[in-house]
Amino acid sequence: MIFTAALCLLLWFEPPTGVATSFDTGRPENVASELTSEAARTAVAAYLAEIDEIDRVAQERKSAAKEKLLQSLEGIARFEALAGSRHRGMLGSYFNLDGRLPFVMLSVPNGENAFGEYAQSVFNGRCDMTKGLASFHARGHVVIPQGGTYCLEASRGYCDFKLNGMGYSLGTPVAGNRYQAEVELAEGVYEVYFSAGNNGGQLPEAAIRILDKASGAELPIFVYESEAQEFLGDRSFGVELFETSKWTPEVNKLE
Repeated sequence: MIFTAALCLLLWFEPPTGVATSFDTGRPENVASELTSEAARTAVAAYLAEIDEIDRVAQERKSAAKEKLLQSLEGIARFEALAGSRHRGMLGSYFNLDGRLPFVMLSVPNGENAFGEYAQSVFNGRCDMTKGLASFHARGHVVIPQGGTYCLEASRGYCDFKLNGMGYSLGTPVAGNRYQAEVELAEGVYEVYFSAGNNGGQLPEAAIRILDKASGAELPIFVYESEAQEFLGDRSFGVELFETSKWTPEVNKLE
């Protein structure tokens, strides 16, 4: 519409060749006509530039929206690919100074199970304990049912507490030699990562919890059945993996 209006201005101010006019070269009327025609051309050029800019911005927004859509679809596909039922637990691994050991824990660390009496009995006779244990790492998922304030809690000696790769600092002391932070979280499924060091012998205290601040309810940290099966099926050590917490899928299955 803008372009049509401008074109009409040009046609109005510049009569077709050969058509008689009352304007004579050099007369004031002719000079005014030329100035007006130039203004019309400038207006058309400005309108065309504006249209080009609108098209450019629209294309950029379209590309950005498409990229966000693809990222969302990839995220949905990733979680849908984790087929099977959900089970309360995490995929936990132990490390000494030489690297990862063929011992795993599928339970959520609760301050007693990471290196309690039973776990130590699993290690004894299968691992040279004079080398000690350096750290414990675990990963899982949590569902945040609705946006709001949640409490992240971990034991003394924790190294990492991450949700979707974002690390959190827990600075408020709470009971049981644990530390906590209140954070705002949006609704959704989050990947959880936790690690604890053992420089001061803290490994037996390793613990992690996520609480709904309003209700005080603990949210279940879980793994998918397919994840657990793949994790336990790792044969890269040349021997089967030893589970240290008596975890079973039947007892820990989530409805």
